[in-house]
Amino acid sequence: MKRESKVISIQRASSFGLDAILTGEEAIVLRALASGHTDRQVCGELRMNPDTYLRLMRDMREKIGKSDNVSLVAWAKERIQGVDQRIDTTKGRTRLA
Repeated sequence: MKRESKVISIQRASSFGLDAILTGEEAIVLRALASGHTDRQVCGELRMNPDTYLRLMRDMREKIGKSDNVSLVAWAKERIQGVDQRIDTTKGRTRLA
């Protein structure tokens, strides 16, 4: 008896409710910035080299079509608001849940 092979289809979902063109790493960084973390905090918490961080920010600005980091973070906040419930704003401090 011949067995039929099963094909599994995996569709990549948009990372953190942002945009499908962002990599997972880019979405994590952008989400951290949108939740109020500073550049230094993001690099420290993710153990990321500052040069890598700067490259990611440049790449995201090009992909999204923003000219500066502030407008990129504002774009992310608009996209996340009401969609992503993983940002916790308890006790007056915004943190990643």
